[in-house]
Amino acid sequence: MAYALTVDKLDPGGKISVRHIFYGDTLGECERLRDEHAEGCKAFGPALQADKVIETHEEIDDSEVPAWEHD
Repeated sequence: MAYALTVDKLDPGGKISVRHIFYGDTLGECERLRDEHAEGCKAFGPALQADKVIETHEEIDDSEVPAWEHD
């Protein structure tokens, strides 16, 4: 099993315009990836610190974790 942590960034007025999904073997791994992304993202980091995000998580089958495919 794996986990998917979905984080929606709230814009002024409560609209959602950006969604991040972090995948990991554990919820803790997903949260670590979220925090690492927030450190380098000028839009997402401040929103996470200001609690301007909505987070949900779910346990998923490993086969639901997307794989990178390129041409």
